[in-house]
Amino acid sequence: MRKILWIAVLLGVTLFPACEGPEGPQGPPGFDGQDGRDGEDGEDGVSFVNLVFEGQVNFADLTEDPAQYVVVSFDVDGFPFEDDNFLVFIQWGVSNGRAVWRLMPQLVVFDQGFLNYNFEFSTETISIFIESNINPASIGPEWTQNQIVRIVYMPGFFAGEGARMDFSDMDTVMKYLGLTEKDVKRITFK
Repeated sequence: MRKILWIAVLLGVTLFPACEGPEGPQGPPGFDGQDGRDGEDGEDGVSFVNLVFEGQVNFADLTEDPAQYVVVSFDVDGFPFEDDNFLVFIQWGVSNGRAVWRLMPQLVVFDQGFLNYNFEFSTETISIFIESNINPASIGPEWTQNQIVRIVYMPGFFAGEGARMDFSDMDTVMKYLGLTEKDVKRITFK
């Protein structure tokens, strides 16, 4: 009985490999995608996938204001998208010739109070700032001057893929995005 079944299946597969019937109706039109700006050779003029920016921040004019902002502006239409995200790292030191990065927010506790490095972003700007509950004049320049930060743009479609990834590790994030130190874009913060 099994041999007859196998022979029937084999005949069916060889005799009816591709049946074709009448063509069905046209499907509904798809959603329009966002148009990119054409650059050379038809490529997008600006690519915002997997961008890493690095720059030096100075919180130079500390007054009695407890928060000092450094604003990074992105004047590109439609960037970032609503689902996109940013990670901001601060260089905390150097170990064996390599930078040690910490993910913001980063809290420093002194005997007199605290200092908090933090950031916020919208579709137009990223603000990097410090907050403190102590007199800003008592904070040494090593905490407010020449701070090196990295801003990592994370497209929204990475959210599900990297859900189990340690986003606080700069090396892991760079590896996950397929980036190296050569891909980091140096910028000047205003």
